[in-house]
This record gives sequence, structure tokens and C-alpha cells, in this order.
Amino acid sequence: PDPLGKARSEKQKPKAWCSAVFHRRPRGPGEREAGPRRAAHACCALTGSEDPDDAPPAHEPRLRLILAGKTGAGKSATGNSILGHGRFPSRLASTPVTRTCALGSRRWARWRVEVTDTPDLFSADGRRADPDCAERGRCYLLSAPGPHALLLVTQLGRFTAQDEQAVRGVRELFGAGVLARAVLVFTRREDLEGASLHDYVRDTDNRALRALVAECGGRVCALSNRAAGAAREAQVEELLALVERLAREHAGAPFTNAVYGLAEALRHAPPDLRLRRVAQLLAAGGSARGRGRGRRWLEVAPRGWRRALVLLGGALLLGLLLWRLRPKALQEVSPD
Repeated sequence: PDPLGKARSEKQKPKAWCSAVFHRRPRGPGEREAGPRRAAHACCALTGSEDPDDAPPAHEPRLRLILAGKTGAGKSATGNSILGHGRFPSRLASTPVTRTCALGSRRWARWRVEVTDTPDLFSADGRRADPDCAERGRCYLLSAPGPHALLLVTQLGRFTAQDEQAVRGVRELFGAGVLARAVLVFTRREDLEGASLHDYVRDTDNRALRALVAECGGRVCALSNRAAGAAREAQVEELLALVERLAREHAGAPFTNAVYGLAEALRHAPPDLRLRRVAQLLAAGGSARGRGRGRRWLEVAPRGWRRALVLLGGALLLGLLLWRLRPKALQEVSPD
């Protein structure tokens, strides 16, 4: 039966743990008992966990989330709030604290919620710092076969040009269609002082923010990463219920694209080869986007500009033709 169609069971006490990407291979008859244990030990070696029993049951339904947004918006702190403990490094600093993608998980209701934290992948500086697309490739592999929701994190009352640049970076990395799976998460919920978040986004004079809310289908949520205990869990419950509804709208299918398709096709390949191939595809896609900018501009340019360009091109060709015919015409009219 479809796990999304079932009612959620009584919420269990959150248990945070670290997870890694497994690459299965066929096992011999003598490996039936040792195989799962060996995979669990591999998970511990990659994530630093000391207990191989932390590995999740293979049949447990998943909700995969990716944290995205500008540096300093509170992505890692938001991830820690969702997980219920300090899985991701998070502190106030003048330089980015998160340097690489990381994965954490917890149980919520009957789900295994997997959260991928990201460094600065979405700004121009972040992309320049990742010229071979290796870190962007890791983001894809940690969230494969695709996220059920992308959490766009921003600070309440501080949606700036840097946030807009981060949104453009998200579109460039995953494709414009990913915003149909996005939830806009505002940190600093305490600044609402009891007011309604929906009233805030409805009444804001920030046009870029209003446009983004509309593009995300109106899915917004607010968290206070200073909250603890029952107050924090109530906020996380609200967010994850929103994510669950979004997943149900898509019949449980995650967001996917060509890069996720390649990652899945190579899921049995060695990890280094898998990462290299995914990074190569991302790098090639970026080059193709650069070569296609002129064509896309012509497709979206106003009709008047396109007509003017056509007329200008025709005039230039006519001028070139007349210039080449000029010597012949002069020769015909000149006296011998």
C-alpha cells in the first residue's frame, strides 16, 4: 500500500542519527547475515557514528529535504531544529561555517526524515569556489533519488538581493521546476511577536518576496531556532506536516531531473566514479546553459526588439551586397 495514503501513527520520540549513501552489490549465500551489518559499519565509518544499529530499516518510508538559501540565513540551525539535536555545525560567524554537504536524519511519525545541509552552493562566489562541481555533485548524491521538498531558508524581515541571488542559484542547480517542490522557511519566528506569518507575506512591500511566495505555491513556515523542547517540536511538527502534504500532492514521488536520473543509474557504481560522473554532467550542463543564453534571450525578448533585430540584420546584409556590387557598377559607367 502507498505509505502516503495511510494515516500517520502516533508520533514517536525523535531519534537523531547520521546516514550515508549505500551502494549495494549482489551478495553470496554466505553473506546474507553479514551484509547488512557490514553496510551499517560502512555508514558509521563515513559519518562518525559509533553505533551500527543506528542504520535505518530499508523499508522505512522516507521524506528527503534539502536546505537551501544564502550564507548566514540559518540553514544549519534550521536543520538542527528539524533533527532535534546539533548534527550540523552552526554558530554566528563572519565567514561561512558549513564547508561541505552533510546528511542527518530522524524519525517523525512513521517517517524517516532525511535532511541535507548545504554550504554556499547558490551564490556566484560559491559556484566559483566549486569549479569542478564536486560539492554540487555531493548534494545530488546525498539527496538521491530526489528530494520531496526543498526548504528555502531566509530571515524574517531580511529578504535581500543576496536571497534573490540564492534563488537564482537554486534554479540553475536543480532547474526552475524545483520551486514547485519548495517551502519558504523564515527563521527568527520570534520577531513576529504573535502576528500571523501569512498576514506578513501578504502585506509585505517586498515585490521579490511576494513573487517567490507565489512561485512556491504559498507554502511558508516560520521557525525560531532559539526554541527548545515542546515549543521547538511544535514548530517542527507544523513544518513537516506541510512537507508531508506536499509529498502527498505528488503521490509520494520525489522531485527528479536528468542529474538525479544519472545518480540512480549509477547507484551500484563505486562512490568516487558515481560522484565524478554526476559532477561532469553538472559541469557540462553549466557550459550548455552559457552557450544557450543568446537563444533563450531571443525566445523571451519582446516581439518589437526581435523585429528590430531582424530589420537591422537585413539592412546590414543589403549594405554589404551594395558595397560588393559598387566596383562593377562604376566600371560599367566609366568612359574608356
